[in-house]
Amino acid sequence: MVETLERIAASLLCATLFCVITVKMLGAMQQSGYKGGTFLRWLSQKENMLFNRLCVLALCLALASAITALCFSFLGLKTALLISAVPFTALLFLYLYADSKRALKVPLVKTGRVKRLFVCYFFFTLCLCYAYIAFLGFLSAWNGSLLYGLIAYVPFALLVPCLPFVLTFSGLVMGVFENARNKKFVKRAGQVLDETKITRVAIVGSYGKTSVKNILSTLLLEKYKVIATPESYNTPLGIAKTVTSAPFTQSEIFIAEMGARKTGDIRELCELVKPDCAIFTGVCAQHIRSFGSEENVLLEKSEILSAAKLVVCGETLKEKLGAKENALFVGLSNVQDLELLQTETRFTLRLGEEKIRVSTRLLGKAAAENIALAAALAHEYFKMSAEEIARGIAKIEQIPHRLQLLESGGAYILDDGYNCNLVGAKTALEALARFEKGKCVVTPGIVECGVLEEEINGELGAAIAGSGADKIILVGETLVGAVKTGYLQAGGASEKLCLVKDLEAAKVELAGWLGAGDCVLFLNDLPDVI
Repeated sequence: MVETLERIAASLLCATLFCVITVKMLGAMQQSGYKGGTFLRWLSQKENMLFNRLCVLALCLALASAITALCFSFLGLKTALLISAVPFTALLFLYLYADSKRALKVPLVKTGRVKRLFVCYFFFTLCLCYAYIAFLGFLSAWNGSLLYGLIAYVPFALLVPCLPFVLTFSGLVMGVFENARNKKFVKRAGQVLDETKITRVAIVGSYGKTSVKNILSTLLLEKYKVIATPESYNTPLGIAKTVTSAPFTQSEIFIAEMGARKTGDIRELCELVKPDCAIFTGVCAQHIRSFGSEENVLLEKSEILSAAKLVVCGETLKEKLGAKENALFVGLSNVQDLELLQTETRFTLRLGEEKIRVSTRLLGKAAAENIALAAALAHEYFKMSAEEIARGIAKIEQIPHRLQLLESGGAYILDDGYNCNLVGAKTALEALARFEKGKCVVTPGIVECGVLEEEINGELGAAIAGSGADKIILVGETLVGAVKTGYLQAGGASEKLCLVKDLEAAKVELAGWLGAGDCVLFLNDLPDVI
C-alpha cells in the first residue's frame, strides 16, 4: 500500500512537471487547428529544435539521476533513489526557465478547448508515468541486484521525448468529442443562417482575403449594418461563432472570409453560408503543399462561382477562368493615375461610367486593386453610389500586419507579417523602395509552396536584390538558403546579407542599425505552425 502511494505521488509530480515544461506545445497544437498530422509536421521541421531539446533533456536527466544514485548508494537503495530525484527535478525546472525565454510568435489562447486538451494530456501523461514507474519497479524487484536497482529508473527519462506524441494522442482522443460538439455548433449556425434574410457575402482567394473583407465592410457601413468574420476567421467554426454572436441579429449584411486547406473546404463553407455574392481575389502557389498544384488550388477556389449569383474576380483570373456569366473581372485596369506615396496611395477609381478620385492610408498597388474589387461589388450588387464609396474609402483603416505602416523613434516599420505569397511580397518591396533613407528587409522566406518552395524563394531573393535595400536579415534555416541564392544570383551584394536564427536575434541586429528616417520591412513573420 505504501509503495503504491509512493508511486502515485511520484507520478503526479512527474506528470505535472512534464506537462508544465511542454505547455507551449499546446500553443503549437492550437495553431495546427488541433490536427495531429499538422502538429507532427511542425515538430519534424528541420528548423524546429523542440524534439532535439527534449532528447538532450532526457539524456541529462538519465545521467544526472544515475550518477547521483550511484554516488549515494552507501546510504541504501531507497535513500539513494530519493536523493537522485533532486537533480531530476532541478533539471526540469532549469529547462522550464530556459524555455521561458523562447516565446511563441502566436501566444496560446486559453480557450475552453485547449483547457480540456490540457486535462486530457495530463491524464494520459499521469497514466503513462505510473505504468512506467510500476514496470521499472517490478523489474528492479525481479532482478534483486543493488546496482541494477540504483539505475533501474534511468529509462524513465525516455518519457520526455515521447511527450509530443502523448499530446498528439490526447488531441486525437479529444477530437472525437470536440468534432462532434463542433458539428452540432456549426449545424446550429447553419439553421440560424437559413432562418434569416441577411445578405451573405463570401471572400475567397489565395491572398488578400482579410484585407478585402475589411475594406468591403468599411464601404458597406456607409449605407448598411454589417457584420464580418473577425481577424482571419475563415473556417466553419469561425463563421459559426460570428453567426451565433449577438451583433449578427442586428445586421443586414454578413461578410464571411473563406479559407481552404484541402479539397472540399470551399464547398463545405458555401453549403453553410449560401452566399448571395462574392469576391474572388486570385490564386497563387500558396497551399500547393496540401493541394499538389496551383491548378488544384484554382479548382477549389472556383467552387464559389457555382454558389454565388455575382462574383467579382481579380482580373488576373480572367484568362484562367474564361468567360463566366456571373463573373465580373476587376483590377488595376479600373485604376487610373495611380500615385504610390510613402504614407498613402492616391488614384482615380472607375465605377461603371463614373470616375472618382480617392486617397487611402493603405499602401501599394495591391491596396488599390483590393479597393477596386470591394468597390465594384458595393457598386454593382449593393447599388452604392460613387459618393458613398468615396466616403467609405476615406475611412479605411490600416489593416494590422498587412503592409501596416508604423513609426517608432523616428524610424518607420512596414509590418507585412501576415503576407505569405510572392505577389504581396513584391508589392511590399515596392513600398519599401519609396523610402529615401536606410532600408532593411527582415524575412524567413515564403512557405507552403510545396515543390515550388525553392523556386519561389529564389524569386523572392531576386526581388529583394532589386528593391534597393541596404540591409537584408534572413531569419531561420530552411528557406533562407534559396532566398540567399536568388539574391546573390540577381546581383545582390553579399555584405548586405545577415543570417540569424530567430526573430529576436533579428531585432538585436536591427537595434544597432536602425536610425531616424530609416525603414524596416518585416515580411512574412509567420506563426510558429504553418
